[in-house]
Amino acid sequence: MELRLEIEKLVSKGDGLARHEGKTIFVTGALPGETVLAETIEDKGDYSRAEVVEIVTASPDRVVPACPHYGVCGGCDMQHATTEAQAVQKSSIVKENLLRIGGIDTDSQTEGITTYPVASAQGWGYRTRVKFHVDLEQKKAGFLGRKSNDLVDIRHCPILCDSLNRLLDEKRPLLFRAAQMRQKSEIWQKRNALIEVPAFAGDMKVSLSTQEVAVEVAGKTLWADSNVFFQANRHVLPAMVDFVKDHVEGKTIVDLYAGVGTFAAFVEGPDRQVVAVERDKRCLQLAEKNLSHTEFFPQTAEHWVRMQKDRQVDTVIVDPPRTGLDAKVINAICSWKPSSVVYVSCDSVTLARDCKRFAEKGFKVKALQVFDLYPQTSHVESAVLISRVDS
Repeated sequence: MELRLEIEKLVSKGDGLARHEGKTIFVTGALPGETVLAETIEDKGDYSRAEVVEIVTASPDRVVPACPHYGVCGGCDMQHATTEAQAVQKSSIVKENLLRIGGIDTDSQTEGITTYPVASAQGWGYRTRVKFHVDLEQKKAGFLGRKSNDLVDIRHCPILCDSLNRLLDEKRPLLFRAAQMRQKSEIWQKRNALIEVPAFAGDMKVSLSTQEVAVEVAGKTLWADSNVFFQANRHVLPAMVDFVKDHVEGKTIVDLYAGVGTFAAFVEGPDRQVVAVERDKRCLQLAEKNLSHTEFFPQTAEHWVRMQKDRQVDTVIVDPPRTGLDAKVINAICSWKPSSVVYVSCDSVTLARDCKRFAEKGFKVKALQVFDLYPQTSHVESAVLISRVDS
């Protein structure tokens, strides 16, 4: 059934929100202020999901998607909006989640929260880290389709950097060889199964496995490979590093979920005691190469904090997975009574939940910045400074 809907705003995952006869409807492919005809694709009782069939009144922010695979490939979901509008909408989503879930009004002058401008850069050709999918039998390579496990064969992706795009085109045989190596060494047992090949573009070389490549970030050289996490947008990453560096205070620093030491590299020094906690052994191997004044603990944050009841800490840095912080981790951090917590988040819903938990323990959000590291997608990162009220 087609519905005529007025789109109020965007919500997480980039869907437009509309209401029809008292029911909330999430509309894929719509923008705020638009009037659309949409077809319901899923009814969940108290809400529905729908897809745009026709744009009746278009937003001035609407553009023609630049990629011919848009809507078929599952990689991008925001190409129908200008890059500038995407950044504005993502900031609004983060702020609304903080208000709705965390009870934190970042725009209220009485709250005293410093809100920095959205950090963004070029909208295309920025991505340096990706997972390709390869079908060796069909000699195809690309990405999974939208809401499917079908392979979309792609020769050029406009959000990838040049060196990764070459793997889809003239260097495709190299990508196939990497897939063959993974097929032999890993758990790709099913014949015809698609093979994932992670790729990470360093400054000079591309890593397709454990080959280490160098990356310059804000004047420092860091080492990574395709099998570990490293932010895929090096144009915006320096702004995130600056936020963390500028809000770390004191001499004793704990970096939970430290990865390869991206943040620790900018806060460590001979006059500071910095601890990096990371469960991934490969990340720690690279972190040891990236850092020179940091103590390492190869454990999960959840396990490590249980053994640190009397630790004296000035600042805690956390960059957890999408699920956010375990309540026990928050309790442990609060028991250390740090002056501040710098929280980097890839999911503003769990960030808002965790900020509320910190508030219940006597902490308050004092600063916020949103980072549009992944233009053309609905993904958004953010960071907050959480300070102890009596510090």
